[in-house]
Amino acid sequence: MTSQGRTDTSGTDQRPCQYRYEQEVMVLLEEYRTLREEVTQRVAARMQMIGFAGAISALLVVSDSITFRGPNLYVAGLFLVLAVVWLRGTNLAIQRIGRHLRVVEARVNALAARAWGSSEHLLTWETDVQTGRVAVRGVPGRTGRLGGWYVT
Repeated sequence: MTSQGRTDTSGTDQRPCQYRYEQEVMVLLEEYRTLREEVTQRVAARMQMIGFAGAISALLVVSDSITFRGPNLYVAGLFLVLAVVWLRGTNLAIQRIGRHLRVVEARVNALAARAWGSSEHLLTWETDVQTGRVAVRGVPGRTGRLGGWYVT
């Protein structure tokens, strides 16, 4: 306060602005954490579906003698196709979350640079992982894109 009862705003105190940046970073980090947990849960569900589909298909195939006349072989094949379609949908959902996580990473890194003058990025995981996925070429790359493992 000055002698005339006014607050001195000419100083270099940028605490309110920095506080706002810190609050935004905290909110974005909470969103980032929550979305990473969702990805982890979806990956776990995906692995369970792969296990169930394989086990059920194997049981259907070996429950009778394997013939093209018996329905078991066809039911097992249909079940595997449905599991692959579900798996692709799950992979695409994980990719959508990953795209949003990359946006959150960029926002946190920009806010950190403004608030603390940090030249290094705080968050890089999702961006680095996607860069690695896109770099895969050839048959594995085409298979990954077809399966929804990553989107270019």
